[in-house]
Amino acid sequence: MLKLVKIILSVIATFLLLIVIAVFTAYFLIDPNNYKSEIVAVVKEKTGRELNLAGELKLSVLPWLGISTGQMSLSNTAGFQDKNFATLDASEIKLNLLPLLTRKIDVSRIVVKGLVLNLEKNSVGEHNWDSFTSINTPEQAAPAINNNEESLAVNSLSVLAVGGIAIENAQINWRDQVTAKTLLFNDINLKVDSFALDKPVALNLTGLVIKPDSPYKAAIQFSSQFILSEKLETFVLNNSELQATISIENTAKPIVATLAVANLLLDKPAQSVKTSGVKLVADEMVVSADLTGLYLDDHYALQGPVIISTFNPRELMARLGIKIPDLSDKQALTESSLRFNLSATDKTLELQELSLNIDNSKIKGSARLLSFVEPVIAINLTADYLDVDRYLPSVKNNVVSKFFSPLVAMALATYNVPTDLLSKFSVDSQLGLASLKFNGLSLNDYQLNLKASKGLINAQQSAKGFYKGAYSGNLSFDMRNAKTLLALDEKITHVNVESLLKDSKSKFQMTGLVDGSWQLKGQGQTIDELKSSVTGDIHFLFKDTEIKGFNLQAMLDRAHVSSDAIDAPQVNHDLTRFSSLSGNSVLAKGIIHTNDLVATTATLHINGKGSVDLNTEQLDYKLQAQLIKAAATPSSAEQLYDTPISMAVTGSLSQPNYALDVSALLTEKNKAKIAAFVDKNKEKIDSIVNKIDQKIGPGVGNLLKGLFGKH
Repeated sequence: MLKLVKIILSVIATFLLLIVIAVFTAYFLIDPNNYKSEIVAVVKEKTGRELNLAGELKLSVLPWLGISTGQMSLSNTAGFQDKNFATLDASEIKLNLLPLLTRKIDVSRIVVKGLVLNLEKNSVGEHNWDSFTSINTPEQAAPAINNNEESLAVNSLSVLAVGGIAIENAQINWRDQVTAKTLLFNDINLKVDSFALDKPVALNLTGLVIKPDSPYKAAIQFSSQFILSEKLETFVLNNSELQATISIENTAKPIVATLAVANLLLDKPAQSVKTSGVKLVADEMVVSADLTGLYLDDHYALQGPVIISTFNPRELMARLGIKIPDLSDKQALTESSLRFNLSATDKTLELQELSLNIDNSKIKGSARLLSFVEPVIAINLTADYLDVDRYLPSVKNNVVSKFFSPLVAMALATYNVPTDLLSKFSVDSQLGLASLKFNGLSLNDYQLNLKASKGLINAQQSAKGFYKGAYSGNLSFDMRNAKTLLALDEKITHVNVESLLKDSKSKFQMTGLVDGSWQLKGQGQTIDELKSSVTGDIHFLFKDTEIKGFNLQAMLDRAHVSSDAIDAPQVNHDLTRFSSLSGNSVLAKGIIHTNDLVATTATLHINGKGSVDLNTEQLDYKLQAQLIKAAATPSSAEQLYDTPISMAVTGSLSQPNYALDVSALLTEKNKAKIAAFVDKNKEKIDSIVNKIDQKIGPGVGNLLKGLFGKH
């Protein structure tokens, strides 16, 4: 804001200097219009710009020496848009001659009409007003005057008086060639009452701020009283108020925001700035602050407390025309407040002792922006509780969300952020939560360490309390190439399976403890490309677990595999107990392949292999179970300890189907009876086989011989 004021005042001062030159030229030479070419030449020499005095210069004399101008313009410099840097419709200044005899400067009134400034930054970061700062550089400046002369100049200024300043219907246009962003300030009207040093001067400013291709525009009103010391060393603003009426397309009622500053002091000798009673009111949101600091040219340092009182973010977003997503919790984002100690310079921004309340979550810590040029962000936060699910889109039509681990969810969310934006930031952040709820899962004593720099992202997560066990994981992103590379490594230890499945809303019923780990890799420009490319290894071990929904022992009993190995508790309950269940799997193209599934029950040892399709959640496993030999019993011949028991697991993860290969069991069980029958009827079988060969043809009999063990 101060830089913009300096620019405006510099341009106005340039025009006023030209006017003063024209005044004194006119005073001594009667008709200033005869010397337009000389004035233009001087401006060309000093600024390198073309001055066009299209309007007529008019002179007035006693008792006020004054001059008025018509249209005039000042050209742009090379490398900027083909528009005038500044244009002016008319201006007027009058100076009382008699007070000059006593070294008093008495200006009646300064009027500037129709001023248009076209401010711009080009592709190499240069501004089209930079050439003004090069005028009278130290190398070119006149020799320094002595202290007496300087004191005399200051004393002369002490009797400066201006009847008033009026800038009417001015316009400022800002354009950045690099970003192609523009900002317009239209209908600017500035009124300054009678001005004198060391006395309060009333100031009023109105205007309209427009950002093209944006639904927002704001009408501004600024009022204040300022005091400029006679030695030009201090500048004070009292009772300042800036009101912005923000209109938004497709919204009926505008937002009225008011910024009030009770006092602002700029002290040049001390190079300090101090504000008090700063308050911003926008609808129901109130921001207050008291800031102090240092200021030297374009460099500053400010610090002080900032408080944002409790407000409703949901209502504020609606008033700003920001679309509010359909969140799972309709009461989410309805209450928030923030306080922090601000420490800011022209290069850095730091929020210390930060305290943020979002609904019923309390967050504390600090945040730092170490550079505005190449943003480096450092964040350290802790919170008591955060339920992320409240702020996620609502689940409609009773569709149950799929299970995502914390790191998988972070990986998917990262793909929704533009790569070029992520590559511009460097982040070093730590987040600690006493309790975190995400995707239905509860994580206690949760820690997140996130580092990102120039397209490389590394995240480490851990939860010491994860369903009576623990969780840890590492995630890395490499966005420096055409296709983003992802690597993920997660581990769970001694996790309670039943509670985990319940919170993840799985219909699959299982108990026990599980240890597991998975290492995944993938690459792609989109989430779909990533999913199709992900490969990895998965390892799991379940201990003392029960799978509900089927009873393997009862199924074997109904198949008459065993008549005395029935476990009464298992029959009474539809479940199967495993002392252990483990496997090593490979993930490719969305399918988990397992070739060494191993499980043990009280009576069976099971080996198997198969797959689960994560896209369709379909199961396809083939298992081979074998009875564990027990002590001899009267029915031991019926146990068939050496006979493999075939089993198929199909269906879906939520509704699996279990089936035994009963025909194979029966064949094995009656194998001895079939052999005895064949030996007893050997001659009859041979006769039947020969007759079939004669009628149907040779070869068929050999098939039958193989069936009966004959060669």
